[in-house]
Amino acid sequence: MSTRDLAYSIFQQMTEDELEGFIMMFKRTHPPITDDLRERKAIFDSMLKLCKPMPELDYEKELAKYREEKYST
Repeated sequence: MSTRDLAYSIFQQMTEDELEGFIMMFKRTHPPITDDLRERKAIFDSMLKLCKPMPELDYEKELAKYREEKYST
């Protein structure tokens, strides 16, 4: 019997109250996976609002500086 099968058989034997207690106990450490596309899009849109163009940024110069700091010996 696999671990999942064993867990499923244990859940099958639990009462509704026991299942609710189990969910309340593990909900904090293992939050349910939500696939709400609207919620994810709203979060992404709010992140995009944080991005601002930086016309004074010299990308090539900054990249060279970063590489020099990271890889120079």
